[in-house]
Amino acid sequence: MNIIEVKDLRKVYSNGYVSTVALDGVSFDVKEGEFLAIVGSSGCGKSTLMHILGLLDRPTSGFYNFGGKNVFEMSDDEAARVRNKKMGFVFQSFNLLPRTSIFNNVKLPLVYGGLSDEKEKEMVLSALESVGLKDKANNFSNQLSGGEQQRAAIARALVNHPAIIFADEPTGNLDSLSGQNVLELLQDLNDDGHTIILVTHEKYTSEMAQRIIEMKDGKIVLDEKVENRKLAKNGLIK
Repeated sequence: MNIIEVKDLRKVYSNGYVSTVALDGVSFDVKEGEFLAIVGSSGCGKSTLMHILGLLDRPTSGFYNFGGKNVFEMSDDEAARVRNKKMGFVFQSFNLLPRTSIFNNVKLPLVYGGLSDEKEKEMVLSALESVGLKDKANNFSNQLSGGEQQRAAIARALVNHPAIIFADEPTGNLDSLSGQNVLELLQDLNDDGHTIILVTHEKYTSEMAQRIIEMKDGKIVLDEKVENRKLAKNGLIK
């Protein structure tokens, strides 16, 4: 079953008399449980595409169906609810609050969920355990290494049990070993059934996925399955 269906997406940014086409007729589907990498050089449109898929931005035209719902028919409030409940996000810069405990950072997506304190605690500790950080729950985020901070960000993305996880250059600020550990974790999550979309400019990182979409000048120039998928646990990160 497809969790995402996209047809002829276009995004045009206008600044006075100048228009810039960021997406130019993008079409593809994503199946539940798939691990898809979107790859391309800076300015190719991959981050714009991820922002639209993650309901952080709206396209100029086209069709986008998420989980059986037409995104264009959603109000801003409904889109925000879907983003909070159905989507998890991992960013290059971690986006953790620096003088806040890891527990409270991971709890952020649950704040408006109306859950009991006991249920929130259970969900946060479960998410932290899944990334190997349960023993760091009371540490401040700035007391953790870069790799640990990114794992905490992944725990935050997981805490609501989302339908899909978007990872935007998740290894960009990490050393090779920490990046390898993060990609291994993403592969493990995918093996457990999570749908993952990874945005990267690195071809070898994209080969950790099951399928690669390559973009150039706002268009898809390649969409193919990875025949010889690399496994991060084998130490293939350069």
